[in-house]
Amino acid sequence: LFEVATDLFLQHGYTQVSLDQIVEHAGGSKATIYKYFGSKKGLFLAICEDRCNKFTHQVELACQQNHLDIRHNLINLLYELYHIFIDEKSVAFSRLLVQIAQGDPELAQQLYNLGPKRAHAVLSTFLQQAHLTGQIYSTRPHDSASYFFGFFHDIHWRNMVGLPVLESEAQIKDHIYYVVERFIAGHQRPLEKIQ
Repeated sequence: LFEVATDLFLQHGYTQVSLDQIVEHAGGSKATIYKYFGSKKGLFLAICEDRCNKFTHQVELACQQNHLDIRHNLINLLYELYHIFIDEKSVAFSRLLVQIAQGDPELAQQLYNLGPKRAHAVLSTFLQQAHLTGQIYSTRPHDSASYFFGFFHDIHWRNMVGLPVLESEAQIKDHIYYVVERFIAGHQRPLEKIQ
């Protein structure tokens, strides 16, 4: 149901797709959709939550692996998320979300809470733990998480406006390694001031 509804939303736009069309392509009944989701908007939110859960799960997995090697965790996290960010269906879905959310501030807030806010909180908690175990120095893990996710701003912007991501896979890996090295270097305990 989610896959069929998502494909229809992406192909025709949210407002142009009816529950009748979704049922016609996916099977089942409108009564079932109303029972479990309440409305087309409820179904759409459930689809968004499912997609956000998969995204946040990638962040959680990277933050749970190999706790003694933060460099390894952060490189893997950026690499996994990079592939989500450049996936054509994910890009198309992001464009659809922006389009829908512009006219519905309440939905925009719900979508932000389901995705970016949750992923940010997971990474903030991970960075706080890394600080407590001495792997990095981050007294403001929330700000550090924002800084870290800044890696995606250019990629996300390019995708949203339809510009190609020009870098090769080797360049992306090199760039990710560079970003993680700079991030870790910027999160070392500052030298004590000489009085």
